[in-house]
Amino acid sequence: MDYFMQLFGGVSVGRAAVIVAALVFIYSCYRKVAEYFKNKAAQDVRKDDEFREVIDQVRQYPQWHQQSLDIRKELSGAIEGLNEKMDSMSKSLADIRRDSQETHATTCRYRILRFDDEVRHGEHHSKEHFDQILDDITSYELYCKDHPDYKNNRAVMAIGNIKRVYQQCCTDGTFL
Repeated sequence: MDYFMQLFGGVSVGRAAVIVAALVFIYSCYRKVAEYFKNKAAQDVRKDDEFREVIDQVRQYPQWHQQSLDIRKELSGAIEGLNEKMDSMSKSLADIRRDSQETHATTCRYRILRFDDEVRHGEHHSKEHFDQILDDITSYELYCKDHPDYKNNRAVMAIGNIKRVYQQCCTDGTFL
């Protein structure tokens, strides 16, 4: 104890309080600095992990690029197949439309010929009936004009007769 007294005997309470306060301050600073370096180390680890992840992605880029090229090639092939199917469907629709127009023209011709037979047998018709058959004649003649291969000489005389009778009915006022 004598040794302790010799060593610290001249220390006053105020001086001891300053030393204790200094030690507490140094300890607090140490804790703050230690926490800062601990957080900094954790951030560095996260950054290193993110950097490794980016490098791994860069290493996988050629594989991903090749997958992208393969997908594009597949899509291009699929689109080309769809284009071929669309062309085929367009041709089919054109054929159907052509067949439908020909069927319509043939039906018009049939009605024209039948109407001509009725007129030749002395049947009277209303103006509306004549107007309808004249619409059929217009459709038939347009189709024949646009399709020179279609056999259209079968109704030429009947059309001429119907138009002549129509003109006569207009002049005489003899519609039903």
